[in-house]
Amino acid sequence: MGFYFVSFAMKFSKALICLTLFITGCDFSSPENSALDLKIPNSYTIYKTTSQLTIDGKSEESIWDKAEWTDSFIDIQGDIKPKPYYNTRIKMLWDEEYIYFYAEMEEEHVWGDITERDAVIFYNNDFEVFIKPNQYQPYYGEFEVNALGTLWELFIARPYRRNGPVLDHWDLNGTKIGIDIQGTLNDPSDIDKSWSIELAIPIKPLADIDRGNDFGAGSMWRINFSRVQWQHQITDGVYEKKTDDQEKRLPENNWVWTQQSAIDMHRPEHWGYLYFAENKDSEIDKDGLENEYQLLFHLYRNQLNWQRDNGTFSADIGNLGGGNFSINETNLTANTSLTKLGFELTVTNSEQTSLTINQDGYIIKTP
Repeated sequence: MGFYFVSFAMKFSKALICLTLFITGCDFSSPENSALDLKIPNSYTIYKTTSQLTIDGKSEESIWDKAEWTDSFIDIQGDIKPKPYYNTRIKMLWDEEYIYFYAEMEEEHVWGDITERDAVIFYNNDFEVFIKPNQYQPYYGEFEVNALGTLWELFIARPYRRNGPVLDHWDLNGTKIGIDIQGTLNDPSDIDKSWSIELAIPIKPLADIDRGNDFGAGSMWRINFSRVQWQHQITDGVYEKKTDDQEKRLPENNWVWTQQSAIDMHRPEHWGYLYFAENKDSEIDKDGLENEYQLLFHLYRNQLNWQRDNGTFSADIGNLGGGNFSINETNLTANTSLTKLGFELTVTNSEQTSLTINQDGYIIKTP
């Protein structure tokens, strides 16, 4: 990852490290022509359970057999990078109290040394969950856990590209964590098989982020997962992150469920669609505006890049790539205008349904 330095108050110093490492990878490409091939994120239907789950890092309860596996993780930048050398996959369930995650991660050397809650967990190999209850609002939550079961949870009011403030001490104290290691923790003398994590995150405090909206079957959230994997070396029988000949730490690998197209997890427009359902027989009312949404953020990123390069936002949609597009065989039109606080961008389909976004990522759908 690159290193942008952003000054935060001291009480957000750990969040500053997160910002510093993840803000890079912004799309700095010049505006493209009207024929765009924008990738639609993955989707997953999560089923409700009435069975009691023991959060122990194992998936021994029969209800887990009814949950589907995600595809194996890929590199954060997508197919332009090599396939991860360890496999990672996830299952999910929900009930009225929790959303449950079971992640299975191949690993020959399971290690970790961070034991303080709310420390910067991705300095160890870790598993991360990013949850956005409302795709039309900019705020979201982040959860990071290492092989010791140490948790760091954050609330981000808006993505770092818009200087989003981070609530580093946003604690969901009802979160349950179970770790199971197929091998031995912190023992470099043997070869391990894998480690798995079972995570139960309380739904109510997450749903309360999106006030005014009901949660339940039929809800749709945006979600993604990241596995941070460091190369290691062994010094005096202790695992350390690997360094080069100049003793500079080698960069970590970032493996995800659905690609971010940059080394940056804080681009929620690329997160997957999570559809809540009662069971496999439930009808799923999918969003239907995936192409519109992706074009909206493509132009949004171009607008931010224009402001970076020219010192002001543009009122000319031509400077952002044009006003007429064909996205995955869907014809769309776009326009932009300046406001007292920044700008608005609108994408409209042939049925005259529009999505409008402002400079901070708030979106309105009309009609």
